[in-house]
Amino acid sequence: MNIWKQLAEETDGVFTEGYSWNSDSTTIEYKNWKIILDNYTVWSGKYSNDVTRVITPITLIDNFKFEIYTETTIRKIENFFGGQDIKIGNPDFDNLFTIKSNNEFKIKSVLKNKELQSILKDQKDVNIQISDYKGIWGEKLPENTFELSYYINGKVDHLKTLNSLISLFKIMLDELSNINLIVK
Repeated sequence: MNIWKQLAEETDGVFTEGYSWNSDSTTIEYKNWKIILDNYTVWSGKYSNDVTRVITPITLIDNFKFEIYTETTIRKIENFFGGQDIKIGNPDFDNLFTIKSNNEFKIKSVLKNKELQSILKDQKDVNIQISDYKGIWGEKLPENTFELSYYINGKVDHLKTLNSLISLFKIMLDELSNINLIVK
């Protein structure tokens, strides 16, 4: 069975059949947000890479931005040459992730949530951010339009992982909303 159909059935979401270069997807309503999960192929010259994305359109209250990602060799080199890294004070978490933000206090406030930390630590690959590009790699979104975006390398076909990502987004959206960073 199609993983996106199965996920939609399991979560009371909406399955959308893909067309052309767009993959099938599942959209889940959570409070006033839509959590959209799909696959995407990133092209770079002759090479391509399949990823699984989770995206939620959001409205920011201020200009808060962040990016949290798993340390990789390329990212370590980037940090060596001047990338800033925020530490939240939990060595187990801080050693796994690079955290960047335009407001250290606010991202630390969001990441105080232990359940959020736990779900992030359980993922094999983390790339989550507030983006002003459609679907992370698409065209620039209209002014004051943003997405909470996550991607993981490869096509995820395990319901457990996809449900974990949905939980991650629900908690992240609640935390961002609770400290008045996004519109509820």
